[in-house]
This record gives sequence, C-alpha cells and structure tokens, in this order.
Amino acid sequence: MNTIGIKAGEEKALIYRLRSLLTERSRPVAFIVGSGISAGAVDGVRAIVASMRTMIGDPGEIALFDGRVTGPSDAEKYQQAADFALEFRDQDWLNLVIRQAVLGACPDLTPEERNRLARADEKELEAFERTSPKWRLNPATEGLGRLLQLLPRERRGPVITTNFDPLLEIAVRRAGARASWQQIDLDGKLSRGEDEDAVDIAHVHGYWRQGDTLHTVHQLQKPRPQLHGSLRGSLSGHAVVVVGYSGWDDAFSRSLREFAREQDMQRTDLIWCSYDPLTDESFSSGLLAELLGAPRRSFYHGIDANRLFPGLVDSYVAAVECPHGWRRIDRPLLDDLGTRTPGAAEAVALFDGAQPDWPEALDPRIPRLSLVGELTEAVGRCLDGAGGSGGAGGDGRIVAAVGPMGEGKSMALRQATVDLARTRDDVTVLWRERGTSVDPEAVLAIPQRAGQHILLVSDDGAHVIDDLKRLMPLAKAQGRTDIHVLLAAQEWEWRNRRPWQDLGGFLADTVKVHGLLEQDGEDIVTAWRDCGALRELAKTPERERARKLVDLSQATFGRQESSLVGAMLALRYGPLLGEHVEELLRRIERHPMLREAFLMISVLHAAFHDKDRRIRPLSLRILAQALEMKQTDIEMRVEDTLRKEAGLSDHGENLWVRHVSIAEAALRISRAQRPDELVPLIRKVVGAAVRLSPAMSTPDHDLYSAAYLSARLEIAEESVAAAETAVAVAPARLSYRTSLVAALRIAKRLQEAGEAAERAAKEMPSMTDPESKFGFLLEWATVAGQDHRPESNALLIGAALALPLEEHQRVYALVNMGVPLRNLHEQSADAVYLEALRGVVGLLQVRQASRQQKAYLRRHATYLTQCGAIPLAGEDDAWDALQTALDKLRPNAHPTLVPHLKSAGASVRPPKGAPDLSM
Repeated sequence: MNTIGIKAGEEKALIYRLRSLLTERSRPVAFIVGSGISAGAVDGVRAIVASMRTMIGDPGEIALFDGRVTGPSDAEKYQQAADFALEFRDQDWLNLVIRQAVLGACPDLTPEERNRLARADEKELEAFERTSPKWRLNPATEGLGRLLQLLPRERRGPVITTNFDPLLEIAVRRAGARASWQQIDLDGKLSRGEDEDAVDIAHVHGYWRQGDTLHTVHQLQKPRPQLHGSLRGSLSGHAVVVVGYSGWDDAFSRSLREFAREQDMQRTDLIWCSYDPLTDESFSSGLLAELLGAPRRSFYHGIDANRLFPGLVDSYVAAVECPHGWRRIDRPLLDDLGTRTPGAAEAVALFDGAQPDWPEALDPRIPRLSLVGELTEAVGRCLDGAGGSGGAGGDGRIVAAVGPMGEGKSMALRQATVDLARTRDDVTVLWRERGTSVDPEAVLAIPQRAGQHILLVSDDGAHVIDDLKRLMPLAKAQGRTDIHVLLAAQEWEWRNRRPWQDLGGFLADTVKVHGLLEQDGEDIVTAWRDCGALRELAKTPERERARKLVDLSQATFGRQESSLVGAMLALRYGPLLGEHVEELLRRIERHPMLREAFLMISVLHAAFHDKDRRIRPLSLRILAQALEMKQTDIEMRVEDTLRKEAGLSDHGENLWVRHVSIAEAALRISRAQRPDELVPLIRKVVGAAVRLSPAMSTPDHDLYSAAYLSARLEIAEESVAAAETAVAVAPARLSYRTSLVAALRIAKRLQEAGEAAERAAKEMPSMTDPESKFGFLLEWATVAGQDHRPESNALLIGAALALPLEEHQRVYALVNMGVPLRNLHEQSADAVYLEALRGVVGLLQVRQASRQQKAYLRRHATYLTQCGAIPLAGEDDAWDALQTALDKLRPNAHPTLVPHLKSAGASVRPPKGAPDLSM
C-alpha cells in the first residue's frame, strides 16, 4: 500500500509532520473537518435517524419510514431519512431534528429543556451557545480549539467543516480566542472575517441555529460554483489537513477534488486522515480515487481525532515553548536523567576540572556550593516581583552569576536550574544549548500564560548580552513580564561587554562569585573522600584538609585563573601534577590530531591575560583552520574527547585548557620530551589566524590575539617563529613586520632586528596598514637604542612625533625620547641635548601618563636634577628645544633613515588646531 502513500498507524509521524508545518514552515495550515471530530459529543447519524423515527410518532407513518430507510450504511440511511422528512414534513422540521441532535452535546439538559430550546428563536439559541457551561466537548474538538487559539494568525488558515454544531466555536472561545463563523446553506463564497485575530470557521452544510441545513442527496449534490471558486482562493498556498471527514459525494467534495488536482499550480499540500482502515478498495472509486492522482497528497489511516489533536497541542506547545537550540528542563526529564548515575571515573573527572553535565548536576555525591542557594534565592525574588535593581514591579528580570573561570559557576548554574525546575510549578525552564543564539522572535513566540513564567538559562552569559539587548526591550514593549533570564558569565568577558550600560534596567541581581566558604570546603573534601579521590591530600590530617583547601582557594581568588580548580589540582596532585598531565597527553595521543589541538589550545591559554580587551584564547574557527578541518568535525572529534578527558573548557567560541597550571605543565612536558614539537604548531595557529584576518582592517579579537601571539610568548625561538609566520603569510601588513622586529630584539638578535626593520622601511609604500607606521618607528627606534645608536633612536622617535597622532601616542613617544636624549648628553655633554630633555620633561609633566610612563618620567627628572637643570615650563619653548636637538642630528642621519625623516617632515610640534590636552 505504500505505493499510494498510505501511512498506516503512523499517528506519531503525523503529529511530528503537523508540528513541523505549524512551527517550521511559512505556509498557513487550514483544516477541513467532519462529523468525526464531534463524535461522542453530538448525536451521530445513527442516533439522528432513531430520533427522527421517534419524533414521527404515528405508527403508520413509522412503517412508511422503515420501508424507505433501509441503508445499507448508516450514512445512506441518514440521507434516506432526510429525504423522507422533506417529503412527509418540511425543512423546518428537519432543522428541528438537527437542533435536537446538536443539543445532545449538553447532556445535563432535561428532555423538556432540550425540546424547548430546539424550538427557541435564533437570538435565544445564540445566547445559549455563547454563555451556557452545559456544552460537552470531546478531546478532539477541545484540542483543535486550543490549537487554533495558540497558532499565530499568519500560520492559521480557515477551518471548513461540514458539521452543523457550534462545538468548534465554543472550543475556540473556551481556549481564549475569538471565533468568526459563517454558514453556507446554499451556494455562497467562503470569506475571511474582518477580525484578523479571530479564527475563521465556515460551515458549508449550514449551521444549527441559522438558515437551513443540508442533508439530502439533492441538496448536497446541487452545483455550488461560488463555493468552488472561493475554495480555490481560500486554500491556495496552504497546507490542508482533512480530519474526520468521510468525503460524501456532494458539491463540496467535488470542489475539493478539483482543487486537489490543481495543487501543482497552487503549491498546496493535502493531508488526508482517516479513522477507518484504507485499503485498495477505498481508492477504487469516489473522492479518494481522484485524490490518489493529485500531486502533493498523502494519506494516513488509523487516526483517532481524539488522540491526534490533544497530542498535536502538546507537541506544538513543547515546540514553541522550547525554540530550536534550547532544552526544556522539567521534572520528567530530570527524573529520567537522574536514573543515569555517573560512574566513579566521571565523578573524579569532575574533581579534575571536567565540565559538568546534567547527570553530574543530579549526582548526590557532587557537593552543592553556597552559590547554588544564592542563585535560586535571587531568581525566586525576581520571579516573585521583588528582585534587586528592578525592584517590585520593575523591569529587573535578569540574574547573573559573575566570577572568574573555573570557580564552579557552570555546576552551580545547573544545580540551581534543577532546583527551580523541581520546586516552581509556575516556571517553564529553558536551557540554552551551546552555540545557540537568543532569538527574540522565537522567545516572544512562546505563548504567554496567566500566572506562568519563562526562565531562560544560559552558561557563557556574556556571549548573549547583545541578544538580550534586543530581547528585553521588545519584551517590555509587548508587556511580556513573564520572561526572565538566569546567566553565568566569566568576569573578564562580563566586564569587557559592559552589560550594565545597556541592560542596567533589566538586571535584577548580579551574584558575585566570592570563593569558597567554610562549609563549601567541608563538602568538597567529604566528596573527595567518599569517591576515593583525595590522592595527595590524604597525607594531610583529616581535620586540616578542608581548611587547607579554603585557605589556598582564598589566597588565589580573584586572580586571572581559577582559584577553585587550581586549589583542587594543587592539593590532590601536588608535585605529581606533571605526571597527571603527562598521562593525559599519552591518552589523547591515541586520537588523530588531538595532541596537536590540545597543545595549540595550551599555547594560547598560557599566553592569555585579561588586561588587554583584545586578547583571547584560541577560538574554534582558528583551530579548525590550523588543523584543516571543518568546525563541526572539531566539535565532534576534538572538543568532545578533550572535554571527557577533563582537558578542555569551552565558552562560546573560546577554547581553554581547564586550568592554566595544566596548560603550562603540558607545554613544559612537550618542550622537554619533543623539543621540535611546539614551533610548527605555533606556526600553524598564527598562519591560520592571519589567513582568516581581513587585509585592510583590524581583525576580530580572536584573530588579533593569535596573529600577534609573538608578543606574549616567553620562549624566544617560539616568539620569533610566530612573528615570522605572520610576515610570511601577510608580508604587506606593517604591524606584522613590527612584531617580527620586536621578537628579534627581545631575542637579543639586534642585527637581524635592524635588518628586518630596514627591509620593512624600504617596502613602506606597499604596506596595507599605514596607520601602523607610528608603532613601527617606535620599535625601530628601540632597536637602534639597544644597539647603542642613540642618534638613530632619537631621529626615529622624532619621525614618529611628526606624524598625525592621538595624545596618548604623543605621550608615549615623548617618554621614549627621554632615553636617547640622556644618552646623547652623557656621551657628548652637549647642552642642546640637555635642553631638549628639559623640554621633554616639561611637556610630560602637564600631560596624563600611565604608572609605567611616570616611572620613566621620574628617571628623566632625576637626571635633570643631577645636572642642575629644571624642566622647561613653556609649551613653545619645550617644543623648540626638542626641535633644535633633532635638527642638529639630521645631517648625520644613517642613510636608511633619510627617506623617513623627509617624509615625516621637519617639525615635531603638534599642528595648529590640534586640541591642547595638557592639564
């Protein structure tokens, strides 16, 4: 039967398909429904025939009725009974029968009440329909009403029904939406209501309390050209779902089959759902036979509407309440995850610094730090309208746990999420999966429910600040006070992104990670003992263990690296940490490229510092480029394995070793065991970053950090290799040439540094970043100074001062200028250089300078005092003194400097019109 597209008994597959249509596709979905969706609530055709027979009353007429109404099917008996009614009674009598049948959906009515209402006028019936609580809805009608209320109007097509009853309208109203209905008892057009937010329902065989209802073969088969034409217009471009409709041979079914045959032009999917089994015989004639040849159609049988629609509502709500890339954390999920108790190895790996997952968060062996309680309390206040800066009734709906990396935030975030999901019945908790953005449209599409809250939870919280800057104002504008956020963020990332500036009004509470408390230490050490993971700490007396952990953690808290993970590693491994890391390297070596990846991550981690906002660890995209792999392969083959080995901690696109002590140990082991290993890896990383960097603009922070890695490497050979690679890949970028000159200078290879500077100077016109010339000239000047050539040192700084500069650059150049001027005066005793130094000190004393620059300034001032001189007070006199000294040096300048001295111009004085930034 699969050859004709029947999906037997695939109710789950149908629900998934319909959910996809309703949530992932852009086309609206229309429903065609028949008596099957009201079965069990409204009398069916068999009961209606019996009711007609009873209402006839006269024995002779009943005998005639029995002779006419012979079947064989219930549907045929119904049409025969309707024909009889029109011949022996009239349409009004038949309408009365239908009202009696419809009122059967109010089982609490007495027979007298039912008879009276059936004869009431249309106005009284309308009031009863709208206000009476007596209407009984079966699961199918109630579910469809709820679904129609949930669907946004752009996804909601019309509902076309052959039923006479008002149960669907009642279901829509009970669900909280408005119903806009129309009845077509003869020919007429399907039309959409004027209220765009209302659910459009069309009764194509008539409506129970208005006009005539259609029943007989003659009535049903009468041509209805207006209905046929409007059906095409109403359903074009829709996905059409047919449920509970048997497809009688009438004008409506003929319109439907003609519409279906045109689907290749209309791009409409037709999904036919049958309760009864569909066999070859079902498609031998009639409507189904003609639909079989239509394009874009599919058939499902064994579909019970009383299961389908409630199941579809649950699936749809779960989908829209949990956007793509998010995970709903609720009691059933936690109960399921709680049955998967991690083994001892997983628990020990967590103590070694592995990132937690849900089984670990649920593991009773894993201690719950005091931070967990702080977070749950802060979120509780936020949910109850008494949160921090937002205040009661305010806008504060974000709680953030902020602290250094590796202080237990990720575990505390998961444990707090578990507690909130288990204890708050009024909260839907959604967890952001790694790499998912916070899409405002998807979040705001989650239905708002009275008395219910939505809590978005995200680790790597600093990475979603830009998303929240869009979401929270939109939520406020739409009155969505039900949306709350719980974050955990690394302190340096949080600080760099300055969320308090744009999210200040929405921040209810920022929970600062404060390090270990006494009870935290006791709980952690007890967990180590119970898991057999004390290791070297077992040598410490039991009563001193917790105190030792707390003291070590507090002593290192607030520094760049994790005090908690660092203290745990130091106490449990002590001097054996190197052996632990060596064993880690041996294990990961079994996997292709894993050791390379781990060492690349280690290099960037060991070179990281949070003082420069541009400095980052290794990013996923650079690692993928360096290893010539796809990022998805890196995530699967590298990240997952290293994470399991407790060797990797990833935050957004940033890749870290779990602790700097592990990174540094891995690098020491590599240098000792394989001296030639790290330089090629460093070249790969730097080359990857430079290739990914834009040629004509400043690279992103992760690219910048790797491309200019040479400045932060302490091993001279590695630093020079990094700088050489950047120049080899992008020789036209002057800043990379500057880095190479600096690396060679720091490596005490002054002659090579000077030669590299001279080569760059000759190629200056072809450089793509002329804005880097200032830094290049200062670095070249430093090389000249360290090579005992103070004349060149001073002239190069003078050439830098002659460029258009920002004030901080001018201060930096002046501080450096003091060094060659002192040297020149010491060597020659020429007063012109002392006078120039007086000018430099005078200029610097009225300008803002860094702490390090002030230290150099004090040295220059001390030299003046030793020479019995004082700084020059006048700005003009100071610049003139400096200019005089440089003019004296120019005639004897080294030939390689001459082009730069000419191009820079003669004057070092700031141009007229430049702002005076002196104090």
